[in-house]
Amino acid sequence: MAAFVGLSEGVVVGSALVAFITLLDIVPRLAQLSNTENSIKKYERVIVFSATIVSLWSFSDINIYTGKIMLVIIGFLMGVFIGLLAAALAEVTNVIPVLVNKCQLNDFIRYIFFSLASGKVAGSLIYWLFINK
Repeated sequence: MAAFVGLSEGVVVGSALVAFITLLDIVPRLAQLSNTENSIKKYERVIVFSATIVSLWSFSDINIYTGKIMLVIIGFLMGVFIGLLAAALAEVTNVIPVLVNKCQLNDFIRYIFFSLASGKVAGSLIYWLFINK
């Protein structure tokens, strides 16, 4: 019974994640920005394949020990994905354009984005280097 409940919860969470990514149109938007619209199906297959492999991998006791440089690269790529997800969510909800227009910050939009990115990087570094030792 516990296995059935766990499997059901996994299906629900996975479906919600796929619905969320689909709602945000991350894959088509990135394909449009990179001028690779003809590769959308490949991108979708890679996402599904990767999610499946990682999900199955989490059930095993297989560990991969990488060096610190590889760990930094993996962390950077994960951060890029989270940043893209957050940017897509902000774009869909039109938070940034509404804020810029209401507060009349059109001349400062470059500094706003730089501040958001710098704050995210600084907060992550402080957390991972000092707080979470």
